[in-house]
Amino acid sequence: MAENGAARRQGAPQRPAPVRIQSIGRAKALLDAMGHGGWVGLGRLAETTGLAKTTTFNLVTALVDVGLAEHDGRAGAYRLSLQHVVYGKAVERRLDIAAIAGPHLIRLCAATRETVNLALPAPTDCVIVESLEGSQSLRVSSYSGTRAAYHATACGRALLAHQPDPFRQVIYGLGPLMKETERTVTDPDALEALLAECRSVGYATEFEENEIGGACVAAPIFGPGGEAIASVSIAGPSARFGPATMKRFGALLVESLAEVTKSLTAAIDPPRSSKMVP
Repeated sequence: MAENGAARRQGAPQRPAPVRIQSIGRAKALLDAMGHGGWVGLGRLAETTGLAKTTTFNLVTALVDVGLAEHDGRAGAYRLSLQHVVYGKAVERRLDIAAIAGPHLIRLCAATRETVNLALPAPTDCVIVESLEGSQSLRVSSYSGTRAAYHATACGRALLAHQPDPFRQVIYGLGPLMKETERTVTDPDALEALLAECRSVGYATEFEENEIGGACVAAPIFGPGGEAIASVSIAGPSARFGPATMKRFGALLVESLAEVTKSLTAAIDPPRSSKMVP
């Protein structure tokens, strides 16, 4: 896998992997070459896959005919069709994020002794779907089943930071951002700076912005396509969440949730058998 990635970066042809039916393997190689979503010229497709230009033309034309690719006749270029969105959503529905993330949530809760929450994105806020209460004598309550504002919570910010700019602008345009406490950041420009920091360090924080006496650190879970599909937060009393603790919890989340992302990818694309023949 690492060798293939290096070869792609160097522009080397990516020859289709051996499969039972050669044309299927070649068609997949063409789909992979269009995987970034943009238009790709015929010559570039042939160069990327290592296929002859005539073979490339015949196969990509067949992909257009069955609705898996689109063709711009004037530019002589091709791209993936929206049919792949349908397939992608069908695959997403078989992912049980809570079940896959569950063991990691338990380990985070045990390691930090603080409350750990799993949140999923919704149109105007996020929803906490799983919550494990910490074992400290003084702790924040679990929040399972509640909603969390994108702008005022760490779990919301961890998701919002990785949404497209038009989505964030819609959130800002719904009306003035609610000031949950005196500390809540409600200015969109100030919030954008916090979201940029989240993208840079990998996690988001909030300190008494959602409720006085509480603090939180959160990081996103990325789907196989690279989109933020959930977030996990570690929450507790603000007295225990100094800068060093937040940094430690943030690093712990980034490391743990990278494993969740790997598990999600494996659930969609399990390792292939090495016994396939050309």
